[in-house]
Amino acid sequence: MHFWRWLWTFLFCLVVVSVLGFVKFSQIKAAIAFGESFPEPSETVNTVIAEKSDWQSTLTVMGEVVATRSIDIRNELAGMITKVGFASGAKVTKGQLLLQLDIENEQAQLEALKAQAKINQLDVNRFAELIKSNASSRDQLDRASAQLAVAKANLRALQSTIAKKTLTAPFDGVAGLHQIEVGAYLSANTDITRLVSASDDVWVDFQVPQEHNDLVTGDMVQVSSSSMLSNSYAAKVIAQSQEIEIESRNLRVRALWSNVPSKIKPGALVKVSLPISQNISVMRLPNVAIRYDAFGAFVFILNQDNKGAWRASRQSIEVRSNEKNVAIVTMGLKDNDTVATTGSSKLKQGMLVNVAKVNDLTQGSVNE
Repeated sequence: MHFWRWLWTFLFCLVVVSVLGFVKFSQIKAAIAFGESFPEPSETVNTVIAEKSDWQSTLTVMGEVVATRSIDIRNELAGMITKVGFASGAKVTKGQLLLQLDIENEQAQLEALKAQAKINQLDVNRFAELIKSNASSRDQLDRASAQLAVAKANLRALQSTIAKKTLTAPFDGVAGLHQIEVGAYLSANTDITRLVSASDDVWVDFQVPQEHNDLVTGDMVQVSSSSMLSNSYAAKVIAQSQEIEIESRNLRVRALWSNVPSKIKPGALVKVSLPISQNISVMRLPNVAIRYDAFGAFVFILNQDNKGAWRASRQSIEVRSNEKNVAIVTMGLKDNDTVATTGSSKLKQGMLVNVAKVNDLTQGSVNE
């Protein structure tokens, strides 16, 4: 009697569990079917085609722009200013009067000395004629000649004094700022202004580490400035120091920069890039394509599956350098690889990818 009771109880529980299991199975199957009705997750990215190109490693150092000709104008003698012949920041030409000190006394003395020299010259001429007729001695002619020589020497000394009080421009250039005015008294060796050549050429002085001192005259370097220049300019090495500085262990080098932009003035700091290795074959990618994690740098390469759809594939790379938002890749890529750029941060291994457009390097360098 108890046996049948337990049998019917077991059968009843088995039926209930079977019914519940069938219902749950149907719900799960319906959910799976509903999920499969949605499209596969995908991301849209821009891409760039990897291509081999030559690249040369460079060293970038700071350089100083130096005028090819410059001079501090100072007065050798003291005196009162009677004329100022230039304005602050004005262009001046070679020989132009810059500053005139008072020379009134010297000019008066100059007239007297000229008259004295003329008299001495007449005496020499007269005694020379008298000697021809034996009417004078040789001693008188010698004394007259000596007096003439003394007069001429005094004349030259006074002319030199006048010249030292008359300051002229030694070359074409641009004058600096000054605060001198007519009537002011200048002591000797007063700093009047600085004159800088008006040439379109300047020097760029820079230092290179001793291990990279293989530059020779005629080598080209690149000059740039992120704050003042939009492009880089070529300059030619024209000279270098013959010894390495003990304090810094660097070698001083000078390059000639021609046709300098107007923004660049002597004294400006610029960047100087010089080659330090041989050309090697590399891939250039926009920085936006490069991703980093604990294992290093990597990119996502896009490959087509058997249905022709693009799939993302992670690829480790070696980045050698970065230049103007462009990464120099030496390992990890092959020619014509399709690399994801903008939007690559959203990709995962094997993800379906929609390609928006193929960029060049400048387009691919736009920040995400």
